[in-house]
Amino acid sequence: MDEPEGPQTPEPANDPASPFAEAAAGSTPVDLRDYVVFDRAGASGRRVYATDVVAVDVVCLEPYQSVEARTFATADAIYTVLGGQAWVVTDQGHVTLRALQSVMVPAPVAHGVRNESPDPLILQVVISPPDEAPEAVLGPPAGATADPDLGSDRVGLLARVRRVLGG
Repeated sequence: MDEPEGPQTPEPANDPASPFAEAAAGSTPVDLRDYVVFDRAGASGRRVYATDVVAVDVVCLEPYQSVEARTFATADAIYTVLGGQAWVVTDQGHVTLRALQSVMVPAPVAHGVRNESPDPLILQVVISPPDEAPEAVLGPPAGATADPDLGSDRVGLLARVRRVLGG
C-alpha cells in the first residue's frame, strides 16, 4: 500500500465532504476575550461550554488573587494559561505556567491556583466529568465584545489585559 508523501493537512470542517463537517455543524465558535471579566473582590469565572461530559470556563485573577485549594473527587482539571502567569499548587509541589502552557491535575489531587504577578491572569479551565465543576455564570457578560469599553476607571486594567493577550 502506497503511503502519501509529505505532511497531511486535515480537511477543513466547512467542506461538506469533510468527516469533521457533521461535528462542526453543531458547534458554536466563541471569542474567549468576551468571557474575560475581572473582579477586585476575587477570582471571576464564566462558563464557556457545558455538556454532560465536560465544562469549560474562563477564570480571571487580578494580581495577587488566588483560587482556594480544592479537590475534585472524580474529575480531572486542565488549567491552560491564556495570558499572564499562574502558580498551580498541589500537595506534591507547584508548577509555574506562562501563556499557552497547561497542566492537568488528576482526580482527587487537592490543588489551588495563584497569580503572584503584577499582571492579570486569564485561565481556561476544563473539568471532566463536569459534575464537580464549581458554579460559574454561563456565557459572556451582557453586551460583551472583543474590545469592551470598560470605562475610565478600568482603562489601566484594559491596557494590561491587552498586553497580556497580545492585542
